[in-house]
Amino acid sequence: MSDFLRFSDRVTAIVLIMIGLLGILLIASASGASSPAYHLRQAVFLVVALLAGFLAMRIRTETVFRLALPAYVVLMVLLVVQLAVGHEVAGTRSWLRLGVISVQVSEFVKIPLALMLARYLARIPVIGAREFLRIAAMLGLPVVLIVLQPDMGVAFILLSLLLGAMLLRRVRLYVVLGLVLVLAAGSVAVWHTVLKPYQKSRVISFLNPEKFSQSSGYQIIQSRIAVGSGGLSGQGFMRGSQSQLDFLPTRHTDFIVSVLGEEFGFIGISLMLLLFFLLFTRQLRFRGVGTAQFYFVYLFTGLILFQFLVNILMAIGYFPVMGVPLPFVSYGGSSLLSFMLGEGLIFRMKLNPYLHEN
Repeated sequence: MSDFLRFSDRVTAIVLIMIGLLGILLIASASGASSPAYHLRQAVFLVVALLAGFLAMRIRTETVFRLALPAYVVLMVLLVVQLAVGHEVAGTRSWLRLGVISVQVSEFVKIPLALMLARYLARIPVIGAREFLRIAAMLGLPVVLIVLQPDMGVAFILLSLLLGAMLLRRVRLYVVLGLVLVLAAGSVAVWHTVLKPYQKSRVISFLNPEKFSQSSGYQIIQSRIAVGSGGLSGQGFMRGSQSQLDFLPTRHTDFIVSVLGEEFGFIGISLMLLLFFLLFTRQLRFRGVGTAQFYFVYLFTGLILFQFLVNILMAIGYFPVMGVPLPFVSYGGSSLLSFMLGEGLIFRMKLNPYLHEN
C-alpha cells in the first residue's frame, strides 16, 4: 500500500476529482428546481466510480489483460440481452435494468475492447489486410449490436479505437485506401438503411441549423446562444437564461458545456480546458513503447480525447448532435464508472515500474 500512495500520479488524481466535482456543480445548475436529485445522484456516482477506480488500480496488469476476453464475451451477451429486454429511453434500448438501477452496457465495452486491441497491436509489426480484418471483427461485433439499439453516439466513439490503432501502428497503404472506400460505401448504406428520420434530420440540420430552427436545429441554435451569451465571466451560477428557462435541451448530459459557457463564460471554459489538457498530457507521457500497456494507455486516453472533442464541437455547432456526453462531467453513472475504471487501470500501469511485488 505504501508504494501505491508514494508513487501514484497524485496530480492526475486531483485533476480527475476536480473535473468530477465541476460536473456535479454544472449538473446542479442544469437540473435546477425541476430535477434537484440529478446532482446528488452524480455525487454518489462519483464516489462509487472513484472507489472502483482505486480497486482497479490494485489489480495486477497481467490479470487485467487475461480477463479482457472473458469480459468482452460477457458484455456481448449482455448487449444481445439488452436488445431483447432492455429498458427503452428516447427510442433506444440502451439500458439494462438490474434491480433498482439501470446500466448502459455499451459504456463498459470500451475497456476490454481497448485491452484486447492493445495486446494485439503489441504482437504485430504492421497492420496489413489480415491484421486489419481481425481488428475490424473485434470492433465490428459491439458496434453493430450498439447501432441496433440504436445508439449512434457510443458506436461512433468506439470507432475511434480503430483510428487510434492506425495512428499507433504502421499501416499498409492499400489498407488505408480500402478503408476509405469501405467508409464511403458504408456511409451511404447506413444513411439509407440504418439511420432513422430524426437521426438524418440531425445531420442535415447541423449543416444549416437556422433552416430547422423549430425542429432538429433547435438544440444547436440554443447551445450557441448559451455559449455566446456567457461573455468573459458568464452570467453567474444558476443564472443562465437558456438553461434556467428550459430553452436548452439535454443540458445536464449532451450540452453540459453550454451551461458552463453561459454561467461561467470564457474563464470557466478555459479552466475546464486546462484541466483536460493536464489530464491528457500527463497520461500521454507514458513510456514503454511497443508494449501492450503502452498501447492501452494511448488507446483509452485517445478515446477520451476523441469523445471530449466531439462533445465540445457538438455544443458549438461544428458536429452533428448524436448523444455524446462530456467525459467525467455529464450526468450518467455508467459513463463515469467505465471511464474511472479505465483510469484505474492506467494508474496501475504507470505504477508498475515502481512496485515491489513478489
